[in-house]
Amino acid sequence: MSDRDLQDDLAQFREDMRRMKEDIKREVQRAVNDRGSIRVDIDQDELTQSEPSTVVVKDLVKMIREGVRTSLAEKGERAVDQLVDDMLADSAAELLKSLANTERLKIVKLLYSSNKTFSDLKNATNLEAPSVNHHLKSLLRMGLIAHGDEGGYILTKRGRVLVRTLALMNEALGGETVD
Repeated sequence: MSDRDLQDDLAQFREDMRRMKEDIKREVQRAVNDRGSIRVDIDQDELTQSEPSTVVVKDLVKMIREGVRTSLAEKGERAVDQLVDDMLADSAAELLKSLANTERLKIVKLLYSSNKTFSDLKNATNLEAPSVNHHLKSLLRMGLIAHGDEGGYILTKRGRVLVRTLALMNEALGGETVD
């Protein structure tokens, strides 16, 4: 066999491998899109008779991971888009208004780390009792805090989610104020 024949065979082999990779990628993507998952069954005899190239296996794993990531990202985007479409503007505005106050934010931040009594909150915020009471009633009404089993106040799951969301928003926006 001449050098030219060897080069032609090598070029043909590379082209066949490229097409095979594209076919595998297309089939994996179709399976993920159609069923949300893929399953590969390899007969024991086939497995012992064939020793797949490590490069092909790594490429296949990489393609599967990329396909799964892409699928999850697309599904996640659609889910968030649906949440935005379904969001009631009035209730979202009321929820944000309940925390659109520096003193209320201080209170929920204090409750984020541990339960607090009325006196703890009064001392930590340096507010008069009627002001603390007013803010607590607002937070209770929106379901962001609740009365604890042992007295005092606790941050509810809803309150915890909102505080975390606000912290992430603050971080994402760099804490900047916009006029």
